[in-house]
Amino acid sequence: MSLPVAVIVLALAQPATPLPTIEVREHKDVAAVDGVNDAMTALSQKVTACVAGGRPAETCRCSYPQELASLRTKYDGLMKQRPEWKDQLLSYRYINKEGRNISGTLVLENLRRQLEMLRCF
Repeated sequence: MSLPVAVIVLALAQPATPLPTIEVREHKDVAAVDGVNDAMTALSQKVTACVAGGRPAETCRCSYPQELASLRTKYDGLMKQRPEWKDQLLSYRYINKEGRNISGTLVLENLRRQLEMLRCF
């Protein structure tokens, strides 16, 4: 399905306004963000392997209820801990198990939208 030209032109005419980046620094906040990222990675890896195995993406996204529930729980916990971060862009750093300095970003608006759209029955 293609979009009408008027919709495309309107979308191009509106400038994108970047989200301000929140630097996550407190240990408990970094741990919570890292937990969300770990849960998201675990689910993503399983869904990717499922799709690579030839199953439809729609089926694969709902084939791992424990991983999806874990991601929802971690996200909800972060939002309870830091409600002012809803829909924000987070930047964080931590030392991984191998002692390497890791930095990452997490776009909470995108994650929230994906979780809202992903309804598995």
